[in-house]
Amino acid sequence: MGVSGSATLDRHANLIADQLVQHRDRLLEPKKRKELRPFSFKEACYYLGVKENSLRHTLRTNESLPQGVMLRGTRRYFEAADIHQIRDHLIANDRMEPVNITRRVGDEQAVVIASINLKGGVGKSTSAQHLAQGLAMRGYRTLVIDLDAQASLTQLFGIIPEREPDMATLYHAIRYHDPADPEDPGQTDIRNVVRGTHIPNLDLIPSSMQIMEFEHETAGSDQRRQPFFVRIEEALEPIRDDYDVILFDCPPQMSFAVMSALFTCTSLLVTVTASFVDVMSLGTFLGMTGEMMSVIEQRQGERPYDWIKYLITRYNPTDQPSVQVAGYLRSILEESVMTNEFYLSTAIADAAVSSDSIVEVDPSTFHRQTYQRAWDSVSRVTAELEGLIHQAWGRV
Repeated sequence: MGVSGSATLDRHANLIADQLVQHRDRLLEPKKRKELRPFSFKEACYYLGVKENSLRHTLRTNESLPQGVMLRGTRRYFEAADIHQIRDHLIANDRMEPVNITRRVGDEQAVVIASINLKGGVGKSTSAQHLAQGLAMRGYRTLVIDLDAQASLTQLFGIIPEREPDMATLYHAIRYHDPADPEDPGQTDIRNVVRGTHIPNLDLIPSSMQIMEFEHETAGSDQRRQPFFVRIEEALEPIRDDYDVILFDCPPQMSFAVMSALFTCTSLLVTVTASFVDVMSLGTFLGMTGEMMSVIEQRQGERPYDWIKYLITRYNPTDQPSVQVAGYLRSILEESVMTNEFYLSTAIADAAVSSDSIVEVDPSTFHRQTYQRAWDSVSRVTAELEGLIHQAWGRV
C-alpha cells in the first residue's frame, strides 16, 4: 500500500512542530523573559577595554560608580548595565582609549551589515547572535534584524512567534498598502516594531512567517512608483541614527526582502564553513548575488560597500581537511577572508540547545578549557569586526 505524500508530510510536520514547542516551553516558560547573567571582574575589564588595575583604581576613587557584588566567595561580579555606566564615566572623564570608544561621534554614520549566504547550516544566525551580543556588551548601540521566516534568531532571543500571532515584525513596516481595502492600516511605524532584549544596548526586530507575505505582495505590485529594494532603507530611516551598528540576519535564499537588505546595508559579512562543498556553493551564490545587485545598480546607481568580508564558521583547527579548505579559500580571496574564525565548539553547541550564546551561559557549567576556547574564538572575531566598523568610520 502506498503512502499519502501530502497527508504524511503534513502529519510529520505537525508532530515535529508540537514537540519543538514543548521543548521551547521547557526552556523558556510562557511569559518568562531571558535574563542575562552577571559578569566577572575580568570579563568587565574585557568589555570596557581596560586593565584590571585601572578598573580597580577607577572604582576605588569613584564610590558612586557600581562596585559590583561579591559572589562565589570573594569574586566581584557586575551586571551589564553596571559595565555600561562605568564606560560612560570613563568616556565623560576622558579616561577611555579611542579604540574603546564604541559610539559614533561627529558625522560618523551607522554601520549596516548583512550576514548572508545562500546555503543553510553555515552558522548565520548563531554568528549574528554572538556578534550582536558581543558588540552590545562592548558598548555599541546595536539593532539586529531577523529576515528569516523560520525566525531562528528571534527564537534565540527568547521570542516564540507561535505565542505571539499578532507580533509586529519587519513585514509590517515594509508591507504594501492594499488600495482595495479601505480599512487597510498600511505600514507600521518602525519604532513600533523594534523590541528591547534582555541585553542592554541591543534591540531586535523579530521575524515570523509573515515576512513571506512581502514576497507575494512584491511580485504582484507596480514597481515603477516605488521599487521594492528601497522599502527597508526607507522604513529604517526614522531610527537609523539611534544605533551604531545594524545587523541583518538573512535567510538562505535570494528573496525580495534579502535584496532590499543588500541595497540598504553598507557592508557584507558572508559566512561560510571550511568545506569544499560549501566553497563551491559559495561561488554559485556570489555569482547570483552579483547579477541581482547589477540589476538594481542599473536602475538606482552603484552603492559601494565599505567592505565585503568572508567569515569562516564551525572551524576545527585540528581537522586537516578543514584547515586545507580554509587556506584554499584565503589563497583565492586573500584579505577579504577574516583573519579569525568561529570555532566548532562543544561549548557553543551545548549552549545553543538552550538558545544561549557564549555571552549568556554560565562559564562554570563547562570545562574551563572548553569554555575559554569558545570565548577566545568569539572575542577575536568580534574584535576584528570592531576594527572593520572603525575602519568604516574612518578612524583607522
